Amino acid sequence: MSGFFQLDEQKLQAMESKLAGVMPLSMLERGWDYYRREKVLSVQVMDGNAIYAAVRGTDVYAVTLDADDFAFSTCTCPYNGYCKHMAAVYYAYCNYIGASPDEVHNRLLYGGELFTEEGEKAGSREGERNAAGAVEAEPPAAEWIPDMERKHGDVWRQCRHSLHPLQSVLSSLKGTSKTWDEGLRRLHWLHAILFVIEQAERAYSATDSYSRYYYEMAFARMTEPWINHYHEMAAALEPGRMEEREKQGLRSLLAIFHERDMDREHQLHRWETLYFSLWEKLVAFPDWRSLEERWLEGKLEETKRSGRTGSFYPMSLAFLAFAERRDEQAVELLAETAFNRTALLACDCALQRLEEDDWSKLEGWIGYLYGGLAVERKSRAFGPFLNMCRLADIRQPENPAWQRYLVSFLPYSYSALTEHWLDRRQYTEWADLQLLLGIAPDEIDAQAVREIAKAAPSVLIPLYHQAIDGSIRARNRQGYKQAVKLMKKLERLYKAEKQQEKWSRFVDGIVRKHQRLRALQEELWRGKIIT
Repeated sequence: MSGFFQLDEQKLQAMESKLAGVMPLSMLERGWDYYRREKVLSVQVMDGNAIYAAVRGTDVYAVTLDADDFAFSTCTCPYNGYCKHMAAVYYAYCNYIGASPDEVHNRLLYGGELFTEEGEKAGSREGERNAAGAVEAEPPAAEWIPDMERKHGDVWRQCRHSLHPLQSVLSSLKGTSKTWDEGLRRLHWLHAILFVIEQAERAYSATDSYSRYYYEMAFARMTEPWINHYHEMAAALEPGRMEEREKQGLRSLLAIFHERDMDREHQLHRWETLYFSLWEKLVAFPDWRSLEERWLEGKLEETKRSGRTGSFYPMSLAFLAFAERRDEQAVELLAETAFNRTALLACDCALQRLEEDDWSKLEGWIGYLYGGLAVERKSRAFGPFLNMCRLADIRQPENPAWQRYLVSFLPYSYSALTEHWLDRRQYTEWADLQLLLGIAPDEIDAQAVREIAKAAPSVLIPLYHQAIDGSIRARNRQGYKQAVKLMKKLERLYKAEKQQEKWSRFVDGIVRKHQRLRALQEELWRGKIIT
């Protein structure tokens, strides 16, 4: 980023308000994607009234955002109108001046507290008054979802290749409650997000199995900011201070999860995490907690009596047990479920105990994950498990169990283990692993080899011996050339260790052992290994 000027606050507010009014939602999303992928190459403010930037797309485009009159903003891309490059530049400029691009993005998408042309925050008024001067009454919480379903329940059918039609639905739904009291507005927005996420699930379920992986990636990326905003708003709920209308809104929100099949197959999102954002707020209040706990226990008994299998109810009760530090009971509840369904929750619990340095409880979670991963190695919990073992080894180095877990999953844990030993400067263990798996030096990251060559060159010597023998066993000219190339690097290591005599003995041994391989002898001579 370059430039020493900034727009004054009033111009920035006016630009954001105009941008929200004229920029298509799809362009805001694509611009956000461009910004996050660092496509904006430079940003500067000239004369205090315009933002100039370069953005890399199909080509490099020049963008101008006019702060005096946004209608004069331009981009050199072929698109005729307000484009994604303009949106990306605005996000990059906000980051440049220290504003939060995530907050700006949420405001632009969700119709939050946007600035008006006069600098007043939209949505900051207590309520819109009708012609008679009375505040328009909000509909009861029980009507929110049915009303959304009536108005927008079929929009998912338009989402054949993209979820962009749902973005306008979300903005519209949020706009209907932007003048409500803050607590009630937050609850309505939480309903709106759950509604569009369910619409996304319907669109995802309608995709064919051959294209499902592509749609899963594309759809999940689109809904990510919605879900993040949901979690942020759920974290701000205060069940103990709610008025009756807000309590009704919270009960309505819980009813969405109660009425939904939370164990549904082929879901796009982890719905249990959406529920846990609420459950986490309720466990601190006995009245709320006891009601929800009784419901969960009743549903769990019901599923057991019917012979059905499910994960959501034991997961939710395990989450409660974890919150109350009854970790053993939480692990027992998760043990009743399908491991792949609940492993990520176990990872979340284990990570929190790791951050607390509660080693006894952490060992219980790690043991549970280890047992499951030994059978289900393709689980999405495998990577988080390895990372936790690495972090635990750093924070509790006197406990050898953490490295044993990493070693036990070889060769699948090779990358994590080698990176960990390099970070810990355990070069001998690192080299032994390469020897065990037959990894040649030229197959290892060059930066890592250079680092070890400076810090502990002796540990590399056996690796080069093994690789040289392997190249010679190829019994072809290319293999011999590779052997000579490796021997030159090996010579430098011997010199670094001041072991010139050992190097000479090694070369003599190679020459005598393979004296009948004329092609090898020629390559040794050409490479000046022998004279």
